[in-house]
Amino acid sequence: MRVVFGIDVSKVSSEVAILVNGEKVHNYTISNDAIGFARLLGDLKTVHKPEIIFEATGVYSRRLQSFLDEHGYAYTRLNPLEAKKQLDSLRVRKTDQIDAEKLAQSQCVLNRKPTYVQEEVY
Repeated sequence: MRVVFGIDVSKVSSEVAILVNGEKVHNYTISNDAIGFARLLGDLKTVHKPEIIFEATGVYSRRLQSFLDEHGYAYTRLNPLEAKKQLDSLRVRKTDQIDAEKLAQSQCVLNRKPTYVQEEVY
């Protein structure tokens, strides 16, 4: 089973879309703080090797990136120009919720390698 978390990061909150085998099963909004990240962590822990993708949005995405690094999750961080180019062909209208879903869908199709991979320790 392939589970992809597409996350559209904004200043105060982030939209999360979860796809299982390419089909959206859930989406929600989290705050970009300990409470929001705890909710995300709860969902991430239910999945073996989740794929996580988000757009690099400067200072806004650094909190998410630090959180994922701290918890040892691999993720794909997209360049904003590359993301825009790829997502423009997939979306009909633009909302943060749709962007999160399209990020996840694009990962299902393009199979990008993670930006960060934690070393396995035995």
